[in-house]
Parts: sequence; structure tokens; C-alpha cells
Amino acid sequence: MPTPSASATPPQSLPMQTREASIVPSSYDEAEGTIELVWTTGARGIRYDWWKEEQYEEELQVTPESVDMTRFEAGTVQALDSHSTYSLSTVLGRAVQGWITDGQGHARVKLSVDPEKAGRIADIKAGVIRSVSVGYTVQRYEVIEAADRTDGRPMKLVRATRWTPHEISFVNVPFDTGSTTRSADPRTEYPVQIITRSATAGRNLSEQPMPQSNAGGTTTATQTQDELLAAERTRASEIITLCRDAGVPEQAADMIGQGLTVEASGLKLLRAMANKDAAAGGHINVTTTRDEGATRQLGLEEALVHRLDPRAKLTDNGRQHRGLSLMDMGRELLDAGGVKTRGMDRMTVAGYALQTRSAPGYMGSTDFGAVLANVANKRMREAYERIGATYKLWARQAAAAPDLKDINIVQISDAPGLRKIGESGEYTYGAFSDAGNSYRMGKAGRIIAFTDEMLINDDLRSYDRMVTAFGAAAGDYENELVYALLTGNVPVQGAPMFDAAHANVGTAAALDVDSLRAARMLMRKQIGMKNKGEGEDKTRPLNISPKYLLVPSDLETAANMLTSSNYVPTTQGDINEFAAGGRNALDPIVEPLLDGAPNRWFLAADSWSRVDTVEYCYLEGQNGPVITQKQGWEVDGVELKCKLYFAAAAVDWRGMARMQPA
Repeated sequence: MPTPSASATPPQSLPMQTREASIVPSSYDEAEGTIELVWTTGARGIRYDWWKEEQYEEELQVTPESVDMTRFEAGTVQALDSHSTYSLSTVLGRAVQGWITDGQGHARVKLSVDPEKAGRIADIKAGVIRSVSVGYTVQRYEVIEAADRTDGRPMKLVRATRWTPHEISFVNVPFDTGSTTRSADPRTEYPVQIITRSATAGRNLSEQPMPQSNAGGTTTATQTQDELLAAERTRASEIITLCRDAGVPEQAADMIGQGLTVEASGLKLLRAMANKDAAAGGHINVTTTRDEGATRQLGLEEALVHRLDPRAKLTDNGRQHRGLSLMDMGRELLDAGGVKTRGMDRMTVAGYALQTRSAPGYMGSTDFGAVLANVANKRMREAYERIGATYKLWARQAAAAPDLKDINIVQISDAPGLRKIGESGEYTYGAFSDAGNSYRMGKAGRIIAFTDEMLINDDLRSYDRMVTAFGAAAGDYENELVYALLTGNVPVQGAPMFDAAHANVGTAAALDVDSLRAARMLMRKQIGMKNKGEGEDKTRPLNISPKYLLVPSDLETAANMLTSSNYVPTTQGDINEFAAGGRNALDPIVEPLLDGAPNRWFLAADSWSRVDTVEYCYLEGQNGPVITQKQGWEVDGVELKCKLYFAAAAVDWRGMARMQPA
């Protein structure tokens, strides 16, 4: 038996080719919307070589080793109308599965549900459209000259030993074995390696060395077919990933079929993006919105907050840090910062993480301290808002103070009255009266420490209790400051806020409907400041209606009864107008800070009524308490300082009334 010999030509180019395929009868699945195809049997067919002007016989080797199924595996093999790749309107389906068995290529195609293609799809289901063709490219041919054939056929045999299916098409007339059918644009060609052999009988292709073009364009014969196959799969996989990340997964198949390297594919994608952007009149801009360190820090913060409160939202970034102890987090941040913690004892790691000792190559504020401070602020803010300071229900929040200087209040009189103007009359000017008052921004705060020992012991619970206590304490501080204005009866414009001169105090033996009516009458009869204008110097009744009933703990039950819609007066014919739904409904506010006088209570107007009563404000940029951190000095750890800038003042007396026993 003669020893086979082979010679390899340099890589050549051929366009995409097509082959006849067939629809498997009765394979349509109505529930899944799929139909099964046999897209190749590898049978020989006659083609024509236009370059050499001769016929040849082509055969496809159909084995898992010969057919590159990468496009099927990636889900990019589409079912087209007549091999047309120029428009999305020609896509009739997609191959959801492809496989090789018994020398045949099979596929399951999911048909399109586009209403505009319903007629074409119906013809396929009904068997009206029966012809199918597969488009493919060949990467390696083995050529047996006519003189070397043993079957007596008078033309050379060209066997595709490495080829890639690209698409499946429904066509009018399938591949004709007597002609050459090439469906792709003739300008789109694909590299193919042609190997000429003198004999084929008894040859095992997997044992023969296969020529391959290397990066320099030369051909080697040292790689086995398995090695070439593995390299091709790697190239295809990387190109698919590259196109998917670029947002154009549909381009992967063409790049793979063209034999482009991964680098060439990336360059082609970049040029396409640049051309598209230039056509739109712009430029490609790459912006880094968050670096790796910031992303890691946010993930650790999410994981810590979620550990303290399982209801807290946890993204994928935080989920990868879930379950880490505080020491694990400290090590992770140190390692990311260039400090190798392998072999360090726990106390040393804790010291470096909290910067109580100098870590080599790790200068500046500690990232772990910043994580602790951010978590502390989130947890403290939750506790601060949960405390529910009652003063915010009836007092008015003023604009934030820009600095710590005195805050000047200008109390404006009611608007000047309108005057009737005759047919030839003229408009006259009115004027406002004002009264001045001022108060100053105050500051409060405390310091706690997160020590090395707390980090080593993973004592996150104690840490959380401390910072949430800060939030509650801040809410209590604000509440106390505001209610002290009422209980202390601070002066407003030269007289106590609640005073006979202000006509806003009364006496009542008990909190009942009659005493509520009396207190309401005090507010209704309040008059505004005098308006000073041309020919005008008078006051105007303000007709203020109360909105809130402020009571100490001892009067809680009575207040709830009087403001409940279920309360019924003892005297028939009386109307509880202060109950929910009534004409003068009141909202009860129970405040233990008023317990110093158990029978004293107040009425307050809505904070957005015609007059101001009590106002409060924060320092600009700090709407509530804030926690900052720094490396500890007197303790080994991180010091956390909570500070609050807050101020409140009584502005006017007209929007409140006070009642208490004589």
C-alpha cells in the first residue's frame, strides 16, 4: 500500500457556500414554535471552479471533529429568507440547538413570531415551503486529484475536513449539484487551507499532521487536528465574548468565519464604533465613574449594613462580601492597598486596618475606618428618623443657616388692605410693619471609639448599638430644645410667649369640649400687626384655626377621646367638632417633655398658617446629625465623632394658645 503524501498551498480565499438541507416531516412543535431540520448529510455534489474553469466534486466530512459547531453553541445561527443577510426583516427564526449524529447535521429552529412574517411562517408549517439550504465556510480542504482517485470518477475530489455552518435558509430552489451556488457578497471572502494528497485509502485523518497558518502567515505541519480544533474553539469563544461585551453579539459569527484573530476582531470593532460615533458628530469617550477601590468599599458597606439589618438592600457587589467577619474585611482592604497580611497575627492586622500603627506602603486615613464611618452614618440616620421627634409635626423648618452667625428673624405684619379705586382713581402704596428677633446656631456632639479589641472580637453589635444611640440622642436633643421654648415661656417681642398681654392664655379645670372651645376662641381673636401706609394705621383679625392639641402624658387618654370620631358628648344635642372628620378636627400630640405641669396643654396652628410660631433650622449641608472618624489618640482604634448643628426659636405668639388650671 503506498504511503500517502501531501502538499499544502498557502491560505486562499473563498466566499460562503451553500448546500441543500431538508425539513424533517411532522417535526413542528406547536407549543415551542420549533421545527427540526437536517442541515447536512455531507453528500458529494458537483461544483465549478471559476478560476481554473473546471468541475470538481465537493464532499463535506460530517464528524464532531470536522464541523465547527461554535455558532450553534453561541446561539447565533439564524434561519433566513433565501440567504439574505442584509436586513433583519429576512430573519425567520433561530437555531436553538444543533448537533452531529450518524454523519448528519441536525438543528432545531425556533420560528419567528413577528406578525409581519406570519404568512411565510404559516407556509413553512404547512409544508408549502419545503426547500432548505445551509450557508457555510470552509477552513481546510483536502484535494484528491482525479488521477489519484480509486473510484474511477473523472474529476478531482475536494473534501472539506474543517468547516463552519453559518446560517440556514428557506429557499425556492436548494443547492443544485450541477452548478456552483455562492450566496455571500463576492467581496466577503474567507481563508481556506488547501491540502493536496496523492491517496486517501485507509488514511486516518486524526493521525496525520495538518498544515496551519501561524501568526506570521507561514504554514506549519506540527499540530495535530485535535490541537488545531482546541485552538479554534478558544479563538471563537474569545471573539464571541468580545462582541457580546461590545453590544454587537450578532457580528461574532462573521468574524469567526472570516478567520480573524482576536486582536484583529477587537480592532475591527473599535473602528466600527469610531466610524459610527464620527457619523453622529461625536467622539468616543471612555470615562471611569468608579475605581475598583471605591467599588470594593461600597460592597463592604452594603454587607455590613445587611448584617445589621437583613431587610437592607444587597446588590451583587455587596453579596460577594456577605459572611465576612470584620477581620476578614480588614485583611481584604489591606491586601488591596498593598499590605501583605499573610502570616500577621490578629492584633497586628487590626492595628494596620485601623491605622493604630504604621503599615508599610499604606499611608493616610484608613479605608476600613471610612467604611465604619459610612455604615455608622446610615445606621444612625435610620435611628434618628425613627425616633419621631414630635416637634416636627407643628413647628416650621426654616431655610438652612449658611454659617454660625446670628440668625435674624423679621416678623412681617399682615398684608396691607386693598382699597377701592374709582373710575379715575389712582393706586396708592401700602406698607408692611415688621418686628425683629434673632437666635444663634447651636452645636452638640459626643465621641465614641471603635477599638482594636472590638475588631478582633467581631463586636459589630456593640458598635451598632452605640451609633444608633447617637441617632436617638440627636432626635431627643432637638425635641428638648424646641419644647423648652414652650415650658420655659421664652420672651417674644418684649413679653413672655404666653402672656395676658398676648391674649393667648386661659384657665381650665379640665381638658374637655368647653375648654377646647375657649382655647380656640383665644386663637380666633388674635389680630395682626398694624399696617402702616398712606392713611392707614389699623389691625386686622387673623382668624387662626388650631390644628394640633399638645398634651402631657397625664392627659393622653382625654386628648384621644376628644379627638376620636367615636367620642359622644354627654349632653344631647352637643356636637364634638374637634373629633376626626369634624369642622375643627384636632390632631393630638402626646409629649412627655410637657409632664412638668400635668394639667397644662396647648393648641398650635399648622406650621404653614398665616403666622409663624416656632421655627427651627440646621446648618447648611448637615440636615441632621453627622458622624466623622479619625485615627484614635487616647485609644487604639478609630474615634467616631457625632455632631449636630441645630437651632430653634419662638417667632410669634399668635399661632398658639395655652390652657392650665388657675
